[in-house]
Amino acid sequence: MMNAAGATGFRACGPQPIIPAMLLRTFRVISFGCKVNQAEGEGLAERLRAAGMEEAAAGAAACAAAGAAAPAASPAAADVVIINTCAVTGEAARQARQAVRHALRSGAAVAVTGCAAHPAAGDQALRAIAGVLLVEPDKDRAAERLIQRGARNAERGANSTPHSALPRARALLKIQDGCPAACTYCIVPKVRPQAWSLPPDEAAARIARLVSDGYREIVLCGIHLGLYGVRNAECGVLNEGAAAPAAGLLHLVDRLIALPGRWRLRLSSIEPMEVSDALLALMAANPERLCPHLHVPLQSGSGAVLARMGRPYAAAGFLALAERIRRTLPRPAITTDVLAGFPGETDADHRETLRVCREAAFSRIHVFPFSPRPGTAAAAMGPPVPPQVVRVRRREVAALGAELAARFRQALVGSAAEVAIERLLPDGSAEGTSERYVRVRVPAPLPPGAARREIVAVRVVRALADRLEGEAKYARERRNYLHPPCREA
Repeated sequence: MMNAAGATGFRACGPQPIIPAMLLRTFRVISFGCKVNQAEGEGLAERLRAAGMEEAAAGAAACAAAGAAAPAASPAAADVVIINTCAVTGEAARQARQAVRHALRSGAAVAVTGCAAHPAAGDQALRAIAGVLLVEPDKDRAAERLIQRGARNAERGANSTPHSALPRARALLKIQDGCPAACTYCIVPKVRPQAWSLPPDEAAARIARLVSDGYREIVLCGIHLGLYGVRNAECGVLNEGAAAPAAGLLHLVDRLIALPGRWRLRLSSIEPMEVSDALLALMAANPERLCPHLHVPLQSGSGAVLARMGRPYAAAGFLALAERIRRTLPRPAITTDVLAGFPGETDADHRETLRVCREAAFSRIHVFPFSPRPGTAAAAMGPPVPPQVVRVRRREVAALGAELAARFRQALVGSAAEVAIERLLPDGSAEGTSERYVRVRVPAPLPPGAARREIVAVRVVRALADRLEGEAKYARERRNYLHPPCREA
């Protein structure tokens, strides 16, 4: 990105401190927002480690705020803290500003990157915080700036944090960026307008490396995942071989699942109009490789509200899609997003949303309140829904979501599940995520060899308040408990 003076998008917020290069030896990254932003934050950290900088442990409060876990074995303090921001909601932007101020109070140098750092996000409060080392929305350029000021140690070489110390047990692989959609409430097309897709050969190579590194679940993520293969999001030109939106994704997934090894693939959020029958058929034909879980954003169940949002589908069409998913996949998990309190939303609109959510029988609902984003069409729409009404509607959707999630968990009791282990607990038990995106506790004793990132086969024995409990099959059957071998290429 170039400014009017011809310089890069880098700028300092307030007076820029003069920091000797060798002072920036250690760093930590705190990421907010979507899986793509999380994946980009991890990529930024990898670049800094490769340049010889050392990753420091994030404090518990900072990690909790970002929904992340701290590395298990690394220094306690950081010379520079990188806040990787999100601009999707006002709350996400507020949390990022809070994290910046907290990091500044710790005495560390602070760098700000991510969507909220983009000028188009309109977050003047973030850009006005004094004492920040740099504000650069592009993470690659941010990494270059930090490496220039950092401690490149040629003798030590790349400082690769041990895999057991990395915070994530299920790998994120970003394969797509950019969104051409015209959703009236969304700032993302303004801060991520450029289309990009990871070449298929590189995607396959990265998955092979991740599997070699011990990952057993890999999540494909993108800003608009169904547009994988689109070369230019603004004009909608497709790469050769991709006949229509979502075709490129289908071809990629079909290729990736043929890779050898014991691992599984999960798709992150995908738009309802891009869940094709061919994709569902591919998932149904490869249950050992593709998780029977789709996150499909609804946003609203009201046709009038969907139209004002610029969403290109009707509630009836969404329900028909949910029915097709259930006909095709065995006990699928369908999760969603709902936006409460969009301008002009009436009580009747809200009731329609509750009805559609109930009929769709989601296994999880992420509900968030409308917050006007600068420069979006919805920011100028009216009439605004009173804040107290928005809070009530959000609580009602969340309560319905909890009811539906409990019903989904109860229906899984007695079934088999494959759990990607994410935490080994002091009492000898473990916790992880099933192929149907449900938290599962596996009590002690665990089978020999059970480890973080491995996939353990369990029988679900009970539904708890917010998760399932599963008995490792090894404990009953004395047979191999790990994920059964997937088909080889």
